[in-house]
Amino acid sequence: MKKLAAIGLALIMTAGLCIGCGSKEAPKASDPAPETTAAGSTAKPAGDDADAKTNATDASGQGTSITLLNTKSELQTQFEEMAKKYKEQTGVTVEVNFTSDVVGTHLAGKYAAGDPYTIMLVDHPDVYDFQEYLADLSGEDWIKDGGDTYGITIDGKVYSFPFTVEAVGLIYNADAIEKITGETFKPADYAALDKFEGLLKKLADGGMAAPVAINKDDWSLANHFFGQLYDQQGNTADGSIAFVDSLKSGETKLSENARFNSLMDSFDLLKKYNINGSDPLSADYDLNNSYLAEGQVAFWFNGSWATDIYEHTENIGIMPLPQKDTTDDANTKLVSGASKEFVIDAKYATPEQQQAAKDFLNWLVYDEAGQTFMVEECSIIPAFSNIQKKVSAPLSASAQEYINAGQSMYWYQEIPGDHGTQAGASLQKYLGDNIKRDELASEIETYWQAQK
Repeated sequence: MKKLAAIGLALIMTAGLCIGCGSKEAPKASDPAPETTAAGSTAKPAGDDADAKTNATDASGQGTSITLLNTKSELQTQFEEMAKKYKEQTGVTVEVNFTSDVVGTHLAGKYAAGDPYTIMLVDHPDVYDFQEYLADLSGEDWIKDGGDTYGITIDGKVYSFPFTVEAVGLIYNADAIEKITGETFKPADYAALDKFEGLLKKLADGGMAAPVAINKDDWSLANHFFGQLYDQQGNTADGSIAFVDSLKSGETKLSENARFNSLMDSFDLLKKYNINGSDPLSADYDLNNSYLAEGQVAFWFNGSWATDIYEHTENIGIMPLPQKDTTDDANTKLVSGASKEFVIDAKYATPEQQQAAKDFLNWLVYDEAGQTFMVEECSIIPAFSNIQKKVSAPLSASAQEYINAGQSMYWYQEIPGDHGTQAGASLQKYLGDNIKRDELASEIETYWQAQK
């Protein structure tokens, strides 16, 4: 109980981490936030899949009921519809709940009350924080089909199922670019800072005075944009961990670090052409979305979850942020990884419920209806090699091209919960021209040295 209380207090500040954002938009106080909703009613029968490897589809599941926590608001309707179809197909009731709370804080409260969910959609750090309560999934079929690539392994055991693979980078509106340049936009043509700068100047001269939108949100600035500094350290987990450890020890001096300066040179260029440049700290996420969708800007640093653009144009995509002085393919590889993971409670769920939850995960991977739910209904890039379906949502499809081509960059997600608020505050000051680059470097170093 003491540990849960400590986790709850420590995670109060983690709202800014927001890997994948848990939403198609930035989390805001104005977002609708009912604590929970539930679904589990009957729908028309779904077809059987002879190749399904899950025993959730046989009659033994009849009458079993499990609870599921969804933490991605834009998928709530899809989850509710899936639960209806799943019950008709398997006889298992899936009660779908939603929370907009910080995931770790919400789970700490549920565990403290002895009332967690059977299966939970969580953020990367939550798997570590609640590992002692979670089921070992190492023996599941989907492990051999790539589940251990994005699933989280602790002490040799896999504790999570990678549900959503997403990417961060520069979203572009090709229609808006091509309208001015008169040429087909190919991201690879601008995979260097000088070439990208030339394109921005051409767009500005052609009538798009400010072709870039920058979010002011701390999670976006710190964990997504600045997080590239931790990601782009040799494209390996070991490289990222070693770099972060060097920040904690004080060994790395950011002002002298080539990757830091390369990243901030790119940030300075985005600032120069920022449509919110006159008052960058008043930027509105929804307005930035509209600017890109309507072609007022050509580029927006964000992630593949930003889906509201499609009603205006589908000629959009996502590309790596152009930098200079790169040595690890940062200009050609897109930062991507599993932003949300399913875990199963092993402390309060009965053995029957735990098995039903495992069957559900197998259904997602091996049953045609489960694959359709993930890829076609939720527009999720699948993490599993056996799934051949391709997503149709333009941003996800664009990211999937990089991933399928082996052009993905490791996404370091072990960032502390307060990184968004603390490092984010420093980056907000830099965005607003209230501190210089060396001062930013010093503040970031101070943050990490306090994490030892």
